[in-house]
Amino acid sequence: MIKFGPSGNSESFAREGYKHTKEMPEWLSKRNLEIFEYSFGRGILISAETATELGKIAKANNIEITAHAPYFINFAALEQEKIENSYNYILNSVKIEKCFGGNRVVFHSGAQMKQDRDFAFNKVKAGVENTMQKLLDAGYDDVYICPETMGKQGQIGTVQEVIDLCKIHKNIIPCVDFGHVNSLLQGALKTTDDYKRIVLDPIIDQLGYEKARIMHVHFSKIQYGAKGEIKHLTFEDTEYGPEFEPLAVALKEYKLEPYILSESAGTQAEDAAEMKRIFNSL
Repeated sequence: MIKFGPSGNSESFAREGYKHTKEMPEWLSKRNLEIFEYSFGRGILISAETATELGKIAKANNIEITAHAPYFINFAALEQEKIENSYNYILNSVKIEKCFGGNRVVFHSGAQMKQDRDFAFNKVKAGVENTMQKLLDAGYDDVYICPETMGKQGQIGTVQEVIDLCKIHKNIIPCVDFGHVNSLLQGALKTTDDYKRIVLDPIIDQLGYEKARIMHVHFSKIQYGAKGEIKHLTFEDTEYGPEFEPLAVALKEYKLEPYILSESAGTQAEDAAEMKRIFNSL
């Protein structure tokens, strides 16, 4: 089943007087949304006990929680200590995600830095392989980890790089951030054919239909420059894109059922609801 929701808290959540994330599931349920992505971007600051409580509230409101691992992860780091820390960031994110009652953790896999691109990617690949083995050794054989496509030239995470990481294990599925892809490729995602040719067809061809069907999606309009992503925008933007409707057409035609999270700048819930409206209107 395709699901829609916000990544993080919309500005309207606080504007309407809500103060605690425990109130988020009911708030989203009233808006006919189905998922919420909890970000550990600056570190995992929630306890297992609080996460378990939030998970119970989410389940009662038919909201599924996914997680975004800390932004500090870099499997291409020059220092071995940072690579070791990257393992722990994902393992600890998975631990809390299980407390939420969910089974998906998104992560940024690394940055090229001043290294050769292939060399940096091979370090990332080895890091993801080791991470997957550590998860299996810890008994987490029912959790998807989702490497994300990235929007800047110096980051590891082109569509092909993410596909190659997902070939490592059946529990690794792609997180396609279409705003990032569009930014990196200087506005290439315009038509339904663009979405198919650049993203969906390679995923289906190389990873198989099932991984494509259940993939994770981030979507927002993003301002970009010569080196890629600059900042996230809202659906009010008319300059940068990408537009959701051509993607929705492709998802319908291919019968895909991803989780779709809005990463708009402050209007995540509103734009998630708009994506759901567009999808259901086709």
